[in-house]
Amino acid sequence: MSIYKMKKMADYFEPGGPVSQAVPGFVYRQEQASLAQNIADAFTNREFLVAEAGTGVGKTYAYLMPAFLWSFREKEKVVISTRTKALQQQIIGRDIPSLLEATGLDLKYMEAKGRENYLCWNKYTSILAGKESLSEAQQQFITKILNWAERTRTGDKKELSLDADLMKHWPILAADRRGCRKDLCAYHDKCFRLKMMRNLHKADIIVVNHALLLSDLQVNHSLLPEYKYLIIDEAHHFDRESFDKLAYTFSYLESSDLLKALYYKDKKFTRGYLQHLKSRYPNLLEGLNGASEIVARSMDGLDDIFSILSSSRQSRESSYSMVIEDGHLEQSWFFKLMDAYLEWQGNIRLLMDQLRRLEQELSGQEEEVEISSFLGSLQEVAENAYLIMEENLDRKDCINWIEYRNGLAVAMTSSYVMIGDILRDRLYNGLESLIMVSATLAIEERFDYYLDKVGLSYFHSDERIKTLLEKSPFDYENQAILYTVSNMPPPNSQEHSPATARVLLDIIDATGGGMLVLFTARKQLQEVAEAIGPICRAKGIDLLVQDQNGSSGSLLEEFVASKDSVLLGLETFWEGVDVKGDSLRCVVIAKLPFRSPSDPFCMAADKNCRFQRRNSFQHFMLPDGAMRFKQGTGRLIRSETDRGVVVVLDHRLEKSSYGKTFKNSIPIVKTLSLAEKDLAREIRKFIAVPQVTEL
Repeated sequence: MSIYKMKKMADYFEPGGPVSQAVPGFVYRQEQASLAQNIADAFTNREFLVAEAGTGVGKTYAYLMPAFLWSFREKEKVVISTRTKALQQQIIGRDIPSLLEATGLDLKYMEAKGRENYLCWNKYTSILAGKESLSEAQQQFITKILNWAERTRTGDKKELSLDADLMKHWPILAADRRGCRKDLCAYHDKCFRLKMMRNLHKADIIVVNHALLLSDLQVNHSLLPEYKYLIIDEAHHFDRESFDKLAYTFSYLESSDLLKALYYKDKKFTRGYLQHLKSRYPNLLEGLNGASEIVARSMDGLDDIFSILSSSRQSRESSYSMVIEDGHLEQSWFFKLMDAYLEWQGNIRLLMDQLRRLEQELSGQEEEVEISSFLGSLQEVAENAYLIMEENLDRKDCINWIEYRNGLAVAMTSSYVMIGDILRDRLYNGLESLIMVSATLAIEERFDYYLDKVGLSYFHSDERIKTLLEKSPFDYENQAILYTVSNMPPPNSQEHSPATARVLLDIIDATGGGMLVLFTARKQLQEVAEAIGPICRAKGIDLLVQDQNGSSGSLLEEFVASKDSVLLGLETFWEGVDVKGDSLRCVVIAKLPFRSPSDPFCMAADKNCRFQRRNSFQHFMLPDGAMRFKQGTGRLIRSETDRGVVVVLDHRLEKSSYGKTFKNSIPIVKTLSLAEKDLAREIRKFIAVPQVTEL
């Protein structure tokens, strides 16, 4: 068979074909071959394809094969974007090399990463020269990486095998936008990040994550080489990621770090770049002292701004977001905020004027470039603050909010209400072909909601958009069942958490563990964990609780290794959890996963629906909740041999008018509503696990 063929993609997936040679234990799946053919056709016809590939279809190889053939035949770059670093590394480290070896294609591939992953030579040499004040822990970190820094050929931090306590100091060496001197840097020729960028231009296949893909849109496509063919995997939350990444943020931490890098004085120390210049250029002392005074005033002004924002807090929750609405603009705290902001903005302008004069005084010196870098960073901070505080507050197509952490304001952010329009203008219009794929895109086997939320419905009228639904090849009728507990208290009542704890103990008796329990609220998770913890310990069941027993990754590893543990998790565990076998035999969903209406993303969607005179529940909250429900239930069956149950502790699944939307959107065929007293018996009957012995 000719390796150039795009028309008979199924041939490549036949037993003995390239894909079967690349994948150990390969099993031919018609769904995988069909997906690959549709992707090949989309490339050939310059179309946009939105494809749902159910669990087990094998979507990664289904898009890699046509991407390879297209890039090889047409000499075109293909960019592949993933949501998670885990999948990105799997594709780069395993899938691409094995498939290229099997096909014999001569293609160059590369992983694109953000600059923060790379060692900055300028920072490194500056630290070694003693220009930076380091803590004892930071000095220990530098000592540990000295040999690596002198020998590394990539400068990529992934080469380091240091514990988390040491790696938290990586930013003091990492390349960043503020410190980058670009062409004027003395280390320009050996810059690791620039070397990566040059190699990207030579690559045929580029693998990125969504964050970098979207960052590239923010900086006028200056991070990635030009591309016309794009595959977005794990595409189900691309609208939310775009909403977050394409936002403008005025951050207290970022702004204060920048000002302190220039000048900072406390009871013990005076430090910062301006202080360094004072010792080197005593003839510029007057200008440097003037700039230092303005930095101090700017820092005080920044504290005032965020103190006022903290006082505006209208919730008892320690961490949440508050959208700034028209009514806030007439409140006294907002008038104080504007006064403090305008004074701060004035000081920032004075500081920039002073730094420009210093830049001229230092013309031709190496410090000129450093001052220029500070100016660029100050300009960016000032512009973001201006956009949020002055320009976007009055724009109907933007939404603005305050972020609170531990009761204190930490940032102001502004993003776009109609994020799909932004994606169309900045991304889609520059593409010949786009492939968006995930296991969760369709609601009740329709793609209308997804196309609308990511801005692709605009292209539907010219028939450039194609959709494809490839269902999972797993035997859900015999492998899984979903139970709804019909007599649960209302999900928003105080009785729901105690009832949830009680039912979970019954399920633990029936399953012997191997349970993933998914919550929508941290408060309920903590209440339930506290209630069932002592009983689980008495029964010898390991109870793993998110944010209490280690990182999400370590919890998942422990869960898989234990086989009989119970894991209580929040949003992190609703998706991306891929546990095959007996370690996971039951998924419990405490409540239907509707988002909080106060979430800025939800408020932006509501605003967008009102613009279009649509019902926001029907056109956003319901399909969004159904999609998240589909993700959560999808954690259960991950292979042909898995078998288990989903239990939903929210009676709205059966009793509400919209419950059928949730049920019709998942592949589980068997569903049964029953009373709490009958649940354990039915579970035992289905999974045939002996009862846990009572103490």
